[in-house]
Amino acid sequence: MQNERKLTRNVSPLAVWAFSIGTSIGWGSLVVTSNHYLAQAGPLGSAVGMVLGGLIMAVISANYAYLMNVYPSAGGAYTYASETLDHDYGFLTAWFLSLTYLAVLWANATSIPLFARYFIGNTFRVGYIYTLFGYEVYLGEALLSIGALLLVGAFCARQKQAASMAMTAMAILFSAGIVICFLVAIVRHGTGFEPGYVPDKPALDQIVRIAVISPWAFIGFEKHFPRD
Repeated sequence: MQNERKLTRNVSPLAVWAFSIGTSIGWGSLVVTSNHYLAQAGPLGSAVGMVLGGLIMAVISANYAYLMNVYPSAGGAYTYASETLDHDYGFLTAWFLSLTYLAVLWANATSIPLFARYFIGNTFRVGYIYTLFGYEVYLGEALLSIGALLLVGAFCARQKQAASMAMTAMAILFSAGIVICFLVAIVRHGTGFEPGYVPDKPALDQIVRIAVISPWAFIGFEKHFPRD
């Protein structure tokens, strides 16, 4: 008789919520919102586009939930593609996912020196290497990023429960901060969002531009907790 496949639960529903917050909302979302979303669609167009994008993600999530119940094993999209289509499709899926994660890894890693520059000044700006697109790269900041990645990776791999608790606490703190900033902005500046769209451009075009970006967040959602 074939043994039933199942995953060992390592996190609570609250931790799953915190994990989804962390994978979908990063430091770049605050930057992209101001220099991309608002610049291309205005506040109203951005809001409507993100709601439509959320509905798209809901469809993807529903399919994932179904496949999780049918194939309750680690592997995510690789497992689903292999089981439902063929192992060749699973192989291609795994390679494409690997490339996408490697492509966004630099963005997450380089955010650490930016925070360091903001909070502690030029402490790690030592050992100048080169300048790329007007951005100066230093050996000290590169080592800071590598060290942070290794430290967090080792912590999550060895202390799953502690990592889950830390992640939940940070997600709650982050969410509370966003709510407080939103309420303060409403009290000080009111609820006016004029102009709602970028002038001289079709409103529908602006909404679609934002909506079609949302599935890109799939790269953040496509993560699964491994077995014990």
